[in-house]
Amino acid sequence: MRIRRRAAGVALVIATASLNLLGAPGTAAADSQDGVVLPVRSHWQTLADSSHVYISAPGDDAVLAVDHDGQVVKKVAGLDGARGMAETADESTLYVALPDADAIAVIDVATLTETQRISIGADTEPENLAVAGGRLFFSYQATVFDAGIGSVAVAEATPSVTLDDNPVWYGKPRLASSPGAPDRLVAADSQGAAGMRVYDVGSGTLREIAYSDAIGDVEDLAVTPDGSSVITADGYDYYHQRWHLSDLTEEVRYDTGPYPNAVAIDSRGTVAAGIVSGGNWDVYVYRPGETAAYRTVALSWPHMDLLDRGLAWAPDGSRLFATRFPYSGEVTLDIVSDLAKASSTITLSAPETNPVGTPVTVTGKLTSMVPFPKGGKVEVTRNGLELPDVEVRRNGTFSFRDTPPDWNMYADYTVTYAGDAQHVSGTATTSVELVGSPSPERRPGLS
Repeated sequence: MRIRRRAAGVALVIATASLNLLGAPGTAAADSQDGVVLPVRSHWQTLADSSHVYISAPGDDAVLAVDHDGQVVKKVAGLDGARGMAETADESTLYVALPDADAIAVIDVATLTETQRISIGADTEPENLAVAGGRLFFSYQATVFDAGIGSVAVAEATPSVTLDDNPVWYGKPRLASSPGAPDRLVAADSQGAAGMRVYDVGSGTLREIAYSDAIGDVEDLAVTPDGSSVITADGYDYYHQRWHLSDLTEEVRYDTGPYPNAVAIDSRGTVAAGIVSGGNWDVYVYRPGETAAYRTVALSWPHMDLLDRGLAWAPDGSRLFATRFPYSGEVTLDIVSDLAKASSTITLSAPETNPVGTPVTVTGKLTSMVPFPKGGKVEVTRNGLELPDVEVRRNGTFSFRDTPPDWNMYADYTVTYAGDAQHVSGTATTSVELVGSPSPERRPGLS
């Protein structure tokens, strides 16, 4: 049974720093700023090109276009149930699936206006789109019980539509392609049933060349820029999977957590993998060829869900766009712009209790996938009061002793690394209960 995290919250924040805490007790905190509240109240897919970020909003019958700073450029209205999107390689045309109109809208990117509407056929309800082999492919409801994959010859003056003569899908499959393999189309079942296929579409028709029944209920998938692999976000699992495109054998797993719902890959092969979870992190970022995240991103606090298919890269990898829903009704766009920097992980250890009037010893370690510069320090506060900075040893460890005032019931320590040219800031907290009673002569106000 699939379980989704659903938590109340209305705070709107954007994580511009990635933080981590592995020790206990303690909590992670985010260095964050306001996100961008978008003028839509629904979401299906987030897509980005070199100029815009597009959010399809089926409940608004619209596609919203914003610039890379989150400023609204235009809301393209009148798009019946707007869902899946795909864009031509030259970024001149945006296609939008309109299930409520049994059609596909053609949007001129320069003017952000609908220039054509291609009818697919009654009761087809197209949903997911991908461009491959010089055609536009779409998933749709082929029969009462089966979904299929059709295509549109978009290069024709009057585009012709080809429907699937052998529909084999339980749910309308997610579709993906890549310029690195222009004649390959990847499709994965989206509604519980297992099945992922790779097609050769160079001839304009679907020719299956690889199949796997090892995955199903795929929320999102993306093909690597070189066209060699496909990465899937399967809503049941606790990890993202990478598959060889040639035969759909599994390459590696990215241990992200529950429940994968989004994946995006930039032009250099950097992977952003998103999850729906009750933990600290919403997005894990991986350099090409690595399976350990060099960066984690917390979109907000308190928890607010990253939306399915809610991740998109600026093509050059300079920014990552994440769309979330905070249950107050607004769709919010987070823009992470410092992704060249690695995470700073702080692990803290302190006693759960400590006698009143005696020093508390706190130890910790600062770690990252990227080495820290020499001479680093962490900042320390106790119950909001600044304490002296603490030097970090060459192996990343540090420690300090502090005697809290006798009248404190708890000593709450916050340790922060401010960040540097190669690292974002990191923060961790731990709390120590102070037990016992001070002697009368040491109590505040007594002599």
